[in-house]
Amino acid sequence: MITIVAALTVVTTKTTTTTTSLTTITTTTATTTSTTTSTSSSTTTSTSSTSTITSTTTTTTSVSTTTVTTTSFISSPSNNLYWNQTGVIVADHFDNPTSLYFDGNDNQYVSDRLKDHVEQWSPNASAGVTVAGSATGAAGSSSILLRNPDDLTFDTNGFMYVADNGNNRVQRFLPNSTIGTTVAGTTSQSTSALTDLSDPVAIDVDENSNVYVLDRGNRRIVKWGPNATSGTSMISNSLLSNAYDFLLSPTSSNQVYISNEINGVIYLWTFGASTPTLTLANVYSSTSTLSKPRGMAFDSYGNLYVADRSDNWVVMYCTNSTDGIVIVDSSSATPVIGSLIAVAFD
Repeated sequence: MITIVAALTVVTTKTTTTTTSLTTITTTTATTTSTTTSTSSSTTTSTSSTSTITSTTTTTTSVSTTTVTTTSFISSPSNNLYWNQTGVIVADHFDNPTSLYFDGNDNQYVSDRLKDHVEQWSPNASAGVTVAGSATGAAGSSSILLRNPDDLTFDTNGFMYVADNGNNRVQRFLPNSTIGTTVAGTTSQSTSALTDLSDPVAIDVDENSNVYVLDRGNRRIVKWGPNATSGTSMISNSLLSNAYDFLLSPTSSNQVYISNEINGVIYLWTFGASTPTLTLANVYSSTSTLSKPRGMAFDSYGNLYVADRSDNWVVMYCTNSTDGIVIVDSSSATPVIGSLIAVAFD
């Protein structure tokens, strides 16, 4: 069973022993003893009397158990962000989840490669609803079926796009529709022609509904305009044969961030360039670097977040920084997380 962890908690139990002393005349504490003697004497003309009081001390020991809830946070110097290490499982029972997306209503969408479908989970739901592909896990190449979906995203109109990897195509789904339309690639056909795709593993869409595809089998990123019948090669390089995910830059219309799982780096690449503009791999306050970076996401401040499958952590790269900060770590997270594939924000 695979679960999705949305947040991370630490609860510790502390036992304390308290000793109290109850006394009529003598009071005893843990460190100081104070004795008070009261004497009463009366004298008459012929008789003298002395009264003696014997004090009795009773000591009672009580044991109390106090539960202290400690919430661990990891902070970032960027925008005063703090990350709770206490996790909440918000979706589970997947076979091989490969991508994650949240819409404006906090509905989450998960592509499950082995179940050949996409599920939607509403907030606080106990089960997901299949919104693309077969609910029974049947694979196929028709307009209502998928085969090994790898990635998904949405455009500004609410249309959902799915990288239908096993069919070498990208499918678009209108809101509330389970019928897909092919907007990139040729169903079940895999060649190097710009009309086709080979092993499409990641997609992104810009504000003009242009679809960008990581065409890994052809070691390139291609752009498909609305209603296009072929793509345009934007980047072509052998390094893309080991790429897993990519994102359009939030600050530039002609750059993308690409995760290379085998080389353990993130590339910032300008369209048309033969080599990367920048390479990210360092992790601040750690002797390690990125190991197997996979899914990525941006927050509203433009900070980049990377899910590292091998190191089992999420690393944040602040805007204009080349040193990453670990914000979620399996060694301190509860529940335990592992084999991180994707990261997303609601």
